[in-house]
Amino acid sequence: MEHIFRMRHSLEEIVDTFYWPLMDVVLWGFLTLFISKQSGMGANIVAFLLGGIILWTIAWRSQQDISVSFLVDMWYQNLLNIFGSPLTHWEFLTATIILGFFKMMITIGLMAILAYFFYSFSLLSMGFYLLPFLALLLMFGWAMGIFITALIIYFGRRIQSLAWSFIVIFQPLSCVSYPLSALPEWLQPIARAIPTTYIFEGMRAVLSTGTLPAEYLIKSLLLNIIYLIVAILVFAWFFEKARKEGRLVKAQE
Repeated sequence: MEHIFRMRHSLEEIVDTFYWPLMDVVLWGFLTLFISKQSGMGANIVAFLLGGIILWTIAWRSQQDISVSFLVDMWYQNLLNIFGSPLTHWEFLTATIILGFFKMMITIGLMAILAYFFYSFSLLSMGFYLLPFLALLLMFGWAMGIFITALIIYFGRRIQSLAWSFIVIFQPLSCVSYPLSALPEWLQPIARAIPTTYIFEGMRAVLSTGTLPAEYLIKSLLLNIIYLIVAILVFAWFFEKARKEGRLVKAQE
């Protein structure tokens, strides 16, 4: 409830939830229309780029909603109140994920509506495949959010910028706006080790042919499971070390 109340009265959270995602759709949407008219590619390039932008926002928002929520409690010196209560760190993390999910769905819904009315692009054109795309992107975002939160818990405010910048490293390697083949050959093996690469490759396959190779979903799922397990183990380890060394108190200073 605290985070819901804070969001209603925080311009920063309103901007993060609504303003930047909607501006992404508007700016990239008009740029995409211009490029498509110049190149003659038409609807395909509009669908590829807008679909990529909207789907990437799922991963980006789900990561930020975990790590930034923790940062806010750190800034307001609320960590001791939270972790000094019967609430466990896993319950705190679960509650943050649930709240972030609903905030993210509102953001994606608004972006999808804007894309439809401005550019005649429907996110629902992906059909049933939209559901596994959504689930896999959420898994990746949660893994990144848990991992970044673990680092902030242990190392404190001096690395808080990772809450906004870390996941951006994965965007160009995830081939959000272009196929995997567009990357230099030495980068392609790295891109194949990232779960989101298969989602955006799959998105383009669905929008082009209406079908999706099952291997894309399988590879993305397996990699996401590995990422989540590693993130959870790192979180448990760093949280326990931070608790024993008194770093939760120092993090608020």
